[in-house]
Amino acid sequence: MTHRNTAPLLLGLACCLASLIATPAARAWEPNAKDREAAIDSGDLSDYIEKLTTWLQAKVPAEPAAITRDVLQNLLRDEAFVNALVERQFLVKVWERPDLVTYAAADPKNRAFVSWLMANGRIMDEFLLTRTPTDMHGRNDNSWSINTGMLDAWRAIQEAHPESKQGLYLRLAMATVLRPPGTGNQGAGQSKEPGTPLSRFEHYMAAHKNGELVPSFDTLSAWELTQVVSSNATDKDLGWARQAVLTWNPDYYRQENIVALGSQMKYQGSQIPYNSMSCLLAGGGKCGPRSSFGVFINQAFGIPAMGVGQPGHAAVCYRDKHGNWQVAMGKGWHVSKVSDRGGMSGGEFLERTKERRMSTFAHVEHLRWLAALLPDKPRKDAIMAVVPNVSEGDYDVISGLRSELPAKPAVAEKPAAKPAPKVEVAPGVIHVEAGDYYDMGGLGGYGPPAAAIDSYTGGKQLHFGALIQTAWVGYKIKVPKTGIYELTAQVSVVNWGQRLYARSFGAMHPVKSATATDVFGNNTKDLGPQMATDHSLGTRWAMNLGKEQGTLELDLGEPKPISKMIIDERSWDRVSGFRVDYKDGDEWKLLFEGRDIGDFKKEFPQVTTQYVRLVLLDGKAPAGGPTIWDVSVGDVFDGHADDPAGN
Repeated sequence: MTHRNTAPLLLGLACCLASLIATPAARAWEPNAKDREAAIDSGDLSDYIEKLTTWLQAKVPAEPAAITRDVLQNLLRDEAFVNALVERQFLVKVWERPDLVTYAAADPKNRAFVSWLMANGRIMDEFLLTRTPTDMHGRNDNSWSINTGMLDAWRAIQEAHPESKQGLYLRLAMATVLRPPGTGNQGAGQSKEPGTPLSRFEHYMAAHKNGELVPSFDTLSAWELTQVVSSNATDKDLGWARQAVLTWNPDYYRQENIVALGSQMKYQGSQIPYNSMSCLLAGGGKCGPRSSFGVFINQAFGIPAMGVGQPGHAAVCYRDKHGNWQVAMGKGWHVSKVSDRGGMSGGEFLERTKERRMSTFAHVEHLRWLAALLPDKPRKDAIMAVVPNVSEGDYDVISGLRSELPAKPAVAEKPAAKPAPKVEVAPGVIHVEAGDYYDMGGLGGYGPPAAAIDSYTGGKQLHFGALIQTAWVGYKIKVPKTGIYELTAQVSVVNWGQRLYARSFGAMHPVKSATATDVFGNNTKDLGPQMATDHSLGTRWAMNLGKEQGTLELDLGEPKPISKMIIDERSWDRVSGFRVDYKDGDEWKLLFEGRDIGDFKKEFPQVTTQYVRLVLLDGKAPAGGPTIWDVSVGDVFDGHADDPAGN
């Protein structure tokens, strides 16, 4: 029998046991900035992504039955968990060449930008949520990605404008790199080279600082801003649109009723190519071009807008100042289809855009990201089964940058009218206020012919009604002496073919009396021949319907030299043949003949006479009834200009 000495073994076991008791347990890995930075510097993120994935998977119960709404809600209330989930989603979504590591290694500035972004979980989250498709098919498919070109454009914006690291300009920067110029609705008037993300960001930042954008622009989310900056128009066209509207009628801007400008575009086939958005408005168009212009004009003022398809028609949708999406220039949402990278019915679009401003959107997408990283289908299905039961208020930790936005966008206040600027009148200049007219009127159509409205630059400006065929205003101006005066005015019109007619009175001979062979309805008081010689743009001599031939005779009171004549038939162009005679003793002699009158001016060899007559010989309209607004003769022209303002 042998005896073993067990003492050394027992002693060894005791020492090992003591050693085990004295050594602290190894700490489980947790996401941390040090490891993230080291992974970026190493040039290989695969191990770091695997650690993130394993850590997140371990937080989810192993048994599908244990994955309940309450369990998931608690996970998404844990800011550390959400940050890790967002970080992992970002790393797997940036995949296009060059990949994130290659991009970071290419330039120290790239490296610094990636570190800044990944250290700011809420910003990274907002970027991902903004990139997420709106339609449910795109969200469920979850195949969307982010390329490093977006990061490069973002870095360029941030370097040029450090203020883009927070607030509105941060959301604007994200929107611009995610949906750069030219990625919006395709349509008439668009540019082949609308600009770069940096130029588009700078365009809207400058317009915002200058107060050219609507007040609700400040309340837009990053996704809503993508429907502004993605415009296919050039920055030049966008700036032109604001300048034109603010000059023409700034009330559209003050009331945030920009969409109504789409209806100002003539419904007709265009005779000019759509080389720019200004050509689009000038030439007119039918539903397609009008829809394109409607989207463009809203985007120019910072209002999100998209094209809308309807049966046999194209319309526009836009976000109003209350934060609601509306359809314009067509029927309602029930017949509408919106394409924002994925087709949606009008009803789905309204539902999804409403979700985007709520915490439920982030909640659902975070659950989707979590389900995607799990290796087994039962747990994936258990998580996605919770999605239909998610409701607003479940998520206490608001994701991304949504805490900066009101739950429901506040109604932006109407911008106050600017006070009239102080006018320094130079010697030799006469300043006339737009609202100081003594006479106003119009013919044809309905509505007020003209109004003095608040000008965008301060003071008042004249606005002529769109539904009036012809309108006028009259001013009384005292001049210090006889001479030639230059009229300077800023004019803005919507369509080609509109005309601005300016006329002064006093240089041509006064008329003692006038007679006519015919007066409409025998209403001599209002439409008699004297109304064509009273030095007013608002009065006229009119003949009866069915009449094409007639005579208007002027008595100058005494013989006077004449060599110039003005005849004004600017509205209801009905005369197709006429002549002008002067009286030499007892004999009428021909001065000249013509066909169309319209805005007629003529110089001729000087004669001296007391009597002049206009003889109407033929008419264009089957109904006849010529109307003459003014007939003047003299040896010097009155001031006059007929400007084809729309050209």
